[in-house]
Amino acid sequence: MPAVKQTKENIKHILSSYIPEKALDAIADIIIAHRVSVEITRTRKRVHGTYQRPTLQQTHRITINHELNPYLFLITLLHEFAHMYAWVYKKSLQHNDIWKKYFAELLLQFIDKEVFPEDVKTALMKHIPRISSSDFLDIVLTRTLLAYNKPCEKDQDLVFLTDLPQDTHFVYNRSLFIKQQKLRKYYLCKEVKTNRMFKYHPLAKVKPMVD
Repeated sequence: MPAVKQTKENIKHILSSYIPEKALDAIADIIIAHRVSVEITRTRKRVHGTYQRPTLQQTHRITINHELNPYLFLITLLHEFAHMYAWVYKKSLQHNDIWKKYFAELLLQFIDKEVFPEDVKTALMKHIPRISSSDFLDIVLTRTLLAYNKPCEKDQDLVFLTDLPQDTHFVYNRSLFIKQQKLRKYYLCKEVKTNRMFKYHPLAKVKPMVD
């Protein structure tokens, strides 16, 4: 979606399927002001979005996964806008204090516009003072956002890993594991077949095995 070739109304029309209506005007203004190319992409497991600085051949380029629910899509877009601002004003591409400053300012701007439901707003206000490079590491915020995903039939028998008692057997990626202790942000899990140890995110969706 190259903003340089589109009007504000066209940008709003395209993004209306992806972000909350109350955010459309402000997001379109940012895209136009900075000539941002936003590409809506296929699902990627390891990232929700990316930012690439401008070159002689292209403007600022942001990619966002297509399947994200409206609030997660918007937060991901603001995460990447913060990278853009950090590059424009400080020539920084890192998840450092400069990026955190811009991300926090953007989140507060859209919270003030009453874009987010109350539970997401509350989770964001707690998240802002301790922003990290990956929003996934904030379990409360991530869990709150995931509640707005559309129900999926294949997920009906799945639960979050964090909700399983220790020593529970579960299936993940077609392999059988035993949940073991927590190591900082992740759970250590043993694959039954190989006895190999793996670290998994607390909000990994797994199928518990009933004895």
